[in-house]
Amino acid sequence: SFYSIAPYINSQLKYFDSLGVVYRVVTTEGTQTDSITTPLAAVMPMVQSFIDADISDTIQKKSYQESVFRDAGTASLNINYTQLNTSVPIRNIDILMDDQTSIIKRLFIRKQFRTKDTTSTEQLSWKTNEGFTKSISKEASNGFLRNKTIAVRVIFP
Repeated sequence: SFYSIAPYINSQLKYFDSLGVVYRVVTTEGTQTDSITTPLAAVMPMVQSFIDADISDTIQKKSYQESVFRDAGTASLNINYTQLNTSVPIRNIDILMDDQTSIIKRLFIRKQFRTKDTTSTEQLSWKTNEGFTKSISKEASNGFLRNKTIAVRVIFP
């Protein structure tokens, strides 16, 4: 059975909400960097990207292959989902789980999709109880490349 990402992300949000945290958002695009502190509502669209990447339902999981291995060096159980065909936007998901507690340490998601003449690659990374990062790389058929990284960190009261 595939690991369900959505309940994990929702439990993280519930935990943060119970503590009354705010979020520090640092956006870097090219040489420009912008930083703000904001409540959950402003970062929820980015959080939704993680929730939407849950492939554990019976329809979506047919498009992926699961592999699991134990990494003694990091005391982690690594769960990997790899696409079986290129028609799905989620290319792969890596879950690093503590092999003693079964608590997720980190979550990595890679998506790729094409819009008109542009290929977009989105990399999502979630670190338990700390925050997440969303990196977007867009490459047009004419070679124009645009990169944007949004790092969100939880600020505890």
